[in-house]
Amino acid sequence: MITTNVIQRVFRIFYDGMTASAYTIEKGDSQYLVSASHVFKSPDVKELQIFHDGVWKTLPIQVAYNSYKVGDTIVFKLPFDISPRYPVTYGTGGIYLASWCYFLGFPLGLSMDSGDLNNKFPFPFVKAALISALDGTQHGLNVLFLDGHNNKGFSGGPVVWAPKPGAEYRIIGTVSGYLAEFPTASGTEEAVDLFEVNAGIIRAYWIKEIFDFIK
Repeated sequence: MITTNVIQRVFRIFYDGMTASAYTIEKGDSQYLVSASHVFKSPDVKELQIFHDGVWKTLPIQVAYNSYKVGDTIVFKLPFDISPRYPVTYGTGGIYLASWCYFLGFPLGLSMDSGDLNNKFPFPFVKAALISALDGTQHGLNVLFLDGHNNKGFSGGPVVWAPKPGAEYRIIGTVSGYLAEFPTASGTEEAVDLFEVNAGIIRAYWIKEIFDFIK
C-alpha cells in the first residue's frame, strides 16, 4: 500500500502550456520540488503553477539542480514547505530486476479530489511497473527502465519501491517519460510518421544524483 508519506508529496504542476507532476524531498532545513527537465523549456525558471483548491496558483521557485543537458531531472528550492515532512526513505539500495514498483502522478491532466484529506491538493494516480533494466552509462547518470504503461502527465512524478511485501515504500527515481516506436506501413520498410505508439518502456532517473548535486 502506498502511504501518506509518499502520496502527500506528489503535486500537479503546469508550466508554459504543459501539465506534469512533481514531488517534494528534504535536505537539511530546506524542502525541494523535483520534476522532469523537459517540462521546462528554459533552464532559468522563476515560477510555476501548482493545482490547489480547484485552481492554479503561482509558486515561486529557485533552480537548485538541472540535468537537462545530459538527463531529465530538475530540482527547485522552495521558499516554504508545501507538503508535510513525513519521514520517507530515498535511495535505490537493494533494488533488483523483475521486482515490482509503482509510479505516481497526474496523467492527461487527471486527478482525484481529496477534499480536506490532502490540504486541498488533489491525490495523484498510482500505476504499477516492473523493474526491467538499469543503465549507468548515460553521462554518469543512472537510468531505470520500467516495463509498464506510462501516460503523458506522469513526467516528473516519483517512482517508489519496497524491498518486500509490507515494507515501507522508498522513493527510487523520477519519471522521465515513455519510449515510443513508430509502426511500419504494411508491405514496406517505411515508418509511419503520422503517429507514435507507446512501447511500454518507461525511462526514469535515479534519485541518488539529486542528493549528490543539490547544496
